[in-house]
Amino acid sequence: MRNKINQELQKIEIPKELYERSKIGVKKAKAEKQNRRFKNPLVAAAMILGLSITSVAFAFPSIASQIPFMDNVINFFNDEEQHYKDFGEFSTEIGLVQKSNGVTVMIDNAVYDGTNVTVSFAIETDYNFDERMDVRAPNWFYVREAGGSGGTFRITKISENRYAGLSTFTPNFKDNQHPEKIEVTWKPESFYSPSNDFEVKGDWSFAFTLNRLEGDLQLLNKTVQQENVSFTLQSIEYTDVSTIISYEQVVTDELLTEWESVTPVFHVTDDLGNVYVNGTGGGGKTTNDYKTYKGTSDFGTIQEGASKLIIQPIQIASLNYGKGHLEIELEPIVIDLKK
Repeated sequence: MRNKINQELQKIEIPKELYERSKIGVKKAKAEKQNRRFKNPLVAAAMILGLSITSVAFAFPSIASQIPFMDNVINFFNDEEQHYKDFGEFSTEIGLVQKSNGVTVMIDNAVYDGTNVTVSFAIETDYNFDERMDVRAPNWFYVREAGGSGGTFRITKISENRYAGLSTFTPNFKDNQHPEKIEVTWKPESFYSPSNDFEVKGDWSFAFTLNRLEGDLQLLNKTVQQENVSFTLQSIEYTDVSTIISYEQVVTDELLTEWESVTPVFHVTDDLGNVYVNGTGGGGKTTNDYKTYKGTSDFGTIQEGASKLIIQPIQIASLNYGKGHLEIELEPIVIDLKK
């Protein structure tokens, strides 16, 4: 069997630059005695057999480290509120790299906090995509056994032909359950530049698993309401990388007769004046003819020294498509933070 594998390996034509990188990476891995991936040599051989001239894949952290700008991608997204300040410490190193048709993509790190998934990635190209780059991917990041997901992503140009990306999404599981481990796949079909109508198609495919971070759950069930809206903050969960609020909103038939949709956004601060959320929401789903909306929203970890969290729900009643909307402000909900 081993002879057959070796014979097949000899047939593979690997670009010289990538071949030299792989040799350096393997030597480094041996020197450090790190055997974190592919402990079974047959698994490693099977992966190498999957290489082709147009699409080359590596899953060795030592190989990823040969591309310095791709290391610790999250640093490009740490804004003033330090939303992702603990991401690097508690996330899982993925280190998957693939190159196809002159575009190299790396999944750097990822974390699953029990509700949301955040993935950092990087892109290096042989082409000029201009300032803005977008991705075509039918399912974006797909989580097995989830009935779809909603979220956001950003791609930022950091230097010529190099980009850093970040995606945060909320998988929707049956009965609002969140498993201890999830399987994530991502298969971009192309990368394109809207400004100059330039597109590169290729063959990239990533798959990895994530374990759920353990969190401290605080049950609340605090309700605020107005005539046509009732909002209940069900719980708040604190993890090493995020704070997650779960809620339920119920609106009346009268309100939905006038407006097509009613969705919550939030203004979240603490007693020290720190701002965590300012007019954004999260993922959720509607039932009961759109009258009931259950969702979650997350933000960064609570700043040290804060003793209270102030969460103000704001309902956006909208006609959609820019036809008009109404903001319904509810009373703030004050949470005593656990010490």
